[in-house]
Amino acid sequence: MKIGARIIKTGIAVTITMFICKMLNLEPAFFGAVSAVINMQPSIFLSVKTAKDQILVHILGVTTGLAFGYLFGGNPIVMGLITILLISLHIRFNFQSSITMGIIAALFVLSSSAEQFIPHALTRSSVIFIGLSVAMLINIILWPPRYQQQFKEKLEESNKQAVLYFCQAIQDYVELGNSKPPLHLEQKKKVHKLNKESRKLLEFLSREGDLLNPGAPEQLNWFAIAEKFIDYNQSLIGKADRIYELLPARFDRRLQSGLPPIKPEFKIILEILASGCTTIIRVNSKLRSVIIDGRPAETEEISEDYWEKLTQAIEQWQSKLTGSYYLHPLLDVAVTANEIKWASRQGKKLLYESTANNL
Repeated sequence: MKIGARIIKTGIAVTITMFICKMLNLEPAFFGAVSAVINMQPSIFLSVKTAKDQILVHILGVTTGLAFGYLFGGNPIVMGLITILLISLHIRFNFQSSITMGIIAALFVLSSSAEQFIPHALTRSSVIFIGLSVAMLINIILWPPRYQQQFKEKLEESNKQAVLYFCQAIQDYVELGNSKPPLHLEQKKKVHKLNKESRKLLEFLSREGDLLNPGAPEQLNWFAIAEKFIDYNQSLIGKADRIYELLPARFDRRLQSGLPPIKPEFKIILEILASGCTTIIRVNSKLRSVIIDGRPAETEEISEDYWEKLTQAIEQWQSKLTGSYYLHPLLDVAVTANEIKWASRQGKKLLYESTANNL
């Protein structure tokens, strides 16, 4: 089992919280420890947000407990009613933090005698605030989570794998012959997971940026471009998935037709399709250089040369076609070519935008 910094920090926060509560004779110290555990979040932003929600939920629980206690007493029926009320208020105000701690606070107050309602409420509040304060300070001071480098590494890997997956799909389409096509399900699962992790890290990073350096224009620009890069990666993956969806049906058609040899004219089309990945690999290398490494790169013009060459090859192939068998390959080529066209053009547009923003 891997023990990370957050686990160690949680243990330290619990230890310090328990020590402070014991030193100040505040009981039950256990509630302070629970508060520390809840507030040890994976980012500083989430720690602050969770602490805010905990305070609001706790104040709601204690206030409601005091009000019901003084009006109706602390009997089991009142405890049941206050639990229902607090859950309803939690849903009504959409608190993100769990209402459990608020309910426990209210029941803790009601479980004492009327003379002890306020002392118990103050003690309960003290241990809670000590726990969340200690957790927040530990999270900020001791090995504070820094997501920028993690995000850049994950984004770079995600883009490399997305481009590899896309070009692999093109290659598998081009090389499809007399064998059942590979679908690379593990690779598919990996690229989707990487992109999802990239988006999650960007969310953490942008929240940290809002907290530590709110409103910085260059920061907002970079976040916007980084998010577009993630969206581009996701689209690349989706388009590769669509190409892989073509392969089983194409193979079945070839199988039903007796696996005929591929015509020389169609081989030329396939070779042109395969060459399209050269541009995509080059453009994405520049995108990583600009967005992730912050290095300058030359933009690229959107050219029609590749598509004119492909159109000419398709026209030469079509002039020798007979029967309906060739309609499906023509549609498959059109879909695959369109995916390549999108990947190339969108990459060049994003490269231009990234360079224009002086990232």
